[in-house]
Amino acid sequence: MSFVIGLGLCSLILISTSHCIDAYDQSFALCANQKGFIRCEKGTKIRVKSAVYGRTDSKVCPGGNTNTRTCRSLTSEMKVKWSCNGYRTCHLHASNAIFGNPCINFSKYLEVTYSCEKDPNWKDPIAFNVYNRQHLTMGRNTPTNIVYDAVYYNHGNAYNPVTGFFTAPSSGVYVFTWSSCVASKKIFDAEILVNGIRKGLGNCNNEGGSWYESCANTVPLVLENGDKVNIRTVVANYLNGGGWSSFKGWKVY
Repeated sequence: MSFVIGLGLCSLILISTSHCIDAYDQSFALCANQKGFIRCEKGTKIRVKSAVYGRTDSKVCPGGNTNTRTCRSLTSEMKVKWSCNGYRTCHLHASNAIFGNPCINFSKYLEVTYSCEKDPNWKDPIAFNVYNRQHLTMGRNTPTNIVYDAVYYNHGNAYNPVTGFFTAPSSGVYVFTWSSCVASKKIFDAEILVNGIRKGLGNCNNEGGSWYESCANTVPLVLENGDKVNIRTVVANYLNGGGWSSFKGWKVY
């Protein structure tokens, strides 16, 4: 059994019971040999304010010999801070093997007080992974903007599955890749455009083939806020659907 003094937003999970406990002051105790972990929400990181392994209160983790108030491991705070500070998740184990045995024959616990503080380096991810549901056919020599209408994920909501355009929400370096599957006797040569200007080419010519062929292309791009990126055909008459052809992109920095 563990006595939990306080905890914010289920940020401690006790592995032994798989139970998440809500409170407010973000302090908790793990009883002897109990395991658990702190987890802060995204965009924040752990800052340990204090950590004590031993016994300074008879009401915390009752059971066994609790008749001491001065039992403290001298290294517990340093070790917990070293393991947890600056991370979103931190695994802990209230164990003599980790913190030593500051008071033989007394029952011990690990008591930690911490906060989840905003990480100044945190940035919401910008990434998308989309595909076309249906097989697409188009005029062989008629440039056509390809709309990948099905979304696996669209973090940052920068890709528009109606128009097929990605709009850069901020300046930086991005990586884009598109994979194309074509049937036999078909072709899908395409280009990646930034504001209508070609920045890369991809060839997927299967006009002489007797089975399906898959091709992939990757292009890094330096974009300004508001730049629009899309895939357009050069010479093409077919693109396989059902998830076999896709368009992906993410911001590197």
